[in-house]
Amino acid sequence: MRHLNHHRKKEKSTPAYTFLSIVLLLFCHLGLSAQIVLLGDNAPYPNVNDGDFNLIQSGSWRLGLQSPFWTPSMEPQKEGHSMGLFAGRYFSSFDYAYIDSKPLNTTPGYQDLKVGDELNWSLGADLEYISKGSLSLLLFFGEQERILAEKVKLIGSDKTVEHFSGTYTITQKDVMAGPPRVRVVFYSSEDVKVFLDYVNLSVKAPEKEGPSLSGKIVADGIRLDWTDKKAHSDSKFSVYRSRGKSEAYNKLTTTADLSFTDTDLINGMSYSYVVTRLDTSESAGSNKVLLKKIDSDAPAPPTALKIKALDTEIKLEWNKSIDVDVAYYSVYRGDSEGNQLRQIAHDLTSTQYVDFTPKKEDYNSYVVFAHDHSGNKSKASQLLRAKVKAVSGTSFSDLILPIPIHKDLRSDLWGAEGVLPRDPDNGIEDPEWSYWGGRPVKDQDNKYHMLVTRWPANATKGHWEWPNSTVAHVISETPTGPYKVKEDTAYGFHNGLGHNPDIILLNDGTYMLYSLIDWEATLFTSKTMNGPWKRLGTMTVDWKSSNEDEKLSYRYYRNLSGVQLKDGRFLFVTKAGEMMRSVTDDPLGPYTVLTDQIRYNPIIPEKYRNSNYEDPVLWKDEVQYHMIINAFWDYRAIYLRSPDGIHWKFNPGTAYTPDNTSYEDGTRTHWYKLERPHILQDEYGRAPHLSLAVIDVPKADDLARDKHSSKNIIVPLTVHKRIQLLNKQKIGPSTKKIRVLIHSEADFDAQNDIDLTSLRFGASEEVDFGKGSKVIKTKKKGKDLIVEFDGSGNGITDMNFAGKLLGKTKEGKLIIAFSKLAANKG
Repeated sequence: MRHLNHHRKKEKSTPAYTFLSIVLLLFCHLGLSAQIVLLGDNAPYPNVNDGDFNLIQSGSWRLGLQSPFWTPSMEPQKEGHSMGLFAGRYFSSFDYAYIDSKPLNTTPGYQDLKVGDELNWSLGADLEYISKGSLSLLLFFGEQERILAEKVKLIGSDKTVEHFSGTYTITQKDVMAGPPRVRVVFYSSEDVKVFLDYVNLSVKAPEKEGPSLSGKIVADGIRLDWTDKKAHSDSKFSVYRSRGKSEAYNKLTTTADLSFTDTDLINGMSYSYVVTRLDTSESAGSNKVLLKKIDSDAPAPPTALKIKALDTEIKLEWNKSIDVDVAYYSVYRGDSEGNQLRQIAHDLTSTQYVDFTPKKEDYNSYVVFAHDHSGNKSKASQLLRAKVKAVSGTSFSDLILPIPIHKDLRSDLWGAEGVLPRDPDNGIEDPEWSYWGGRPVKDQDNKYHMLVTRWPANATKGHWEWPNSTVAHVISETPTGPYKVKEDTAYGFHNGLGHNPDIILLNDGTYMLYSLIDWEATLFTSKTMNGPWKRLGTMTVDWKSSNEDEKLSYRYYRNLSGVQLKDGRFLFVTKAGEMMRSVTDDPLGPYTVLTDQIRYNPIIPEKYRNSNYEDPVLWKDEVQYHMIINAFWDYRAIYLRSPDGIHWKFNPGTAYTPDNTSYEDGTRTHWYKLERPHILQDEYGRAPHLSLAVIDVPKADDLARDKHSSKNIIVPLTVHKRIQLLNKQKIGPSTKKIRVLIHSEADFDAQNDIDLTSLRFGASEEVDFGKGSKVIKTKKKGKDLIVEFDGSGNGITDMNFAGKLLGKTKEGKLIIAFSKLAANKG
């Protein structure tokens, strides 16, 4: 073996720039301009032999795609695909694996090795997380191995590409063995990905030497200057420019001068330049120079803003800013007077936006800003106002109330700016742990329990440590917290490992626990939330009778939520929203799949359908079944109702978005994402609180030993009132009078609290838009109230399975309730 010296250079994969009023020189890469490229970077010409791994584009690491020029040491694994291409990089998370190039004999200008030829090599690599990942670079001449870099250590969790380079001199034995091939060896630990960004290999060739390039910002653009000791009076030079990592170089001009000013620029964008010399042939490229010119001039605002009020959304459209250097747009929403403007959308590259969370029953005002590549923000567009057609109480998100503050809102906590200050006593959080999903349950001891997923906040993979999570038992005196750990592991099986736990309330008052353990849907039972939890086994599903692709069949076992039916059988909703029911009262199954994914259900409006749904929660009350399911591409959730848990009705608007969390003192928080919804149910099955897993940054940015993490929050809800339809005959459009009994409760006096003029009853399609039947008269019955409605305009047809009541209290608080229209099965 022969070991070669090498050196390292670190460089941000996405450089952070310091803005200097008008000009900024980013860096000059003093590359080798006298070379014959065997592999990799050959600017301004195309990359040679896929040294930058861009021949095959893979948007997901799970695909395990391979480059046609490289051969992996092993096939990708069936589960996880631990070796392959992703976003222009090659990765491996095996303890030991390698990729081999094809023989490097494809370069026309270099077919025969020569003793003494000097090879230049370089590579760029990164490590996903802080661990013991490293890599080696080797040359093989036949079977003869030459180590260029041996187990170079990489720094993880910093998203920084590390660069290594060196030289190698060809020997007589190398020449006799024939053309080389390259091997890159990946060493990982704890299933952490080692990323290889590029590999370059070239032969020093003085005869190919090109110009030496420099550049600077000038008033009218970017000026390039070069020198060339091989040039003569007849020499000409070609100037090439590229934008972006994988964009090809384009020729800007050919000139006899030793300088050129590029005036055709978009300010704020980075450009890479290379110059070649033209004689009888074209030289190798010069060193690269990367420059960008920034300005301090704000772009012109977008114009011709148009606004359209929809049922529960408001659509905005506008004309582009006239300035070509605009990078994106942002949208701000304010109150009916145009005050209290707050950003609700950013980084928009299109010229339209749909606001899914406008305030109902009042006007919302909007302005749009343009932002250029230099970081400048335009003046606001014209201000327009609109009011949605639906009324408050139409959408589940209308039920979300401000969060009570237990002690104080604090800023001395982990988290991005948008989640500070906050109440750490709401739900459960701990700087040592990342929490993710749990259903609150009020047990016989009158305390509130959750079995909640958690993993160490400083674990190797940060948020992506979740496959190694455990399920803890936490407890609180109040529904909103603070929840404290009672048992580190809720059950003893498999050392307490598990993910996405859900509690199923059984008909006999006891509990069943679903937990994902070793990717299997595992069920436990217990008489109380305090345990002990007895393992029943794993669920079986007859999914082959469905239309599901086998490679996606895992969705029938993960992220499940379920209820027990009146006949003892079990109904579960799957990760993607399919409904499945047990054949018998055995909770382990087998289960029969009854419906397709929720995203394909035509009841979902088109503007909500184009997403990927997961993380459902299913529950039932005295009237109907309910489901919330998360649309994780769109950072929102939808809410549906059903008479039987199989046939669903879409509820207009959103169930929740990151825009829905605030405190009773008016302080707002904006979590990056809300997921894993769970419902606390009262004795009637109603939902007084919503539990959500929240994270302050994208999951990939929640790393070990940083200030980011996740927790569970508990949000109070407006609780449905209990009502009963008293009509003996079936209600329809011709019904003259509708009589509804409204029950009083501990915190609600039906006889004195209601603003009777606000009440509407009927089909949700009518009531949600301020229509429906109006009150004729009332009658007291004990502590309750019988309300008689004029039946005209009720809108109830055979398509309706529940009547909806909407109104306000005399204090202006929302009243919402549903009643059965027929006997409810299940």
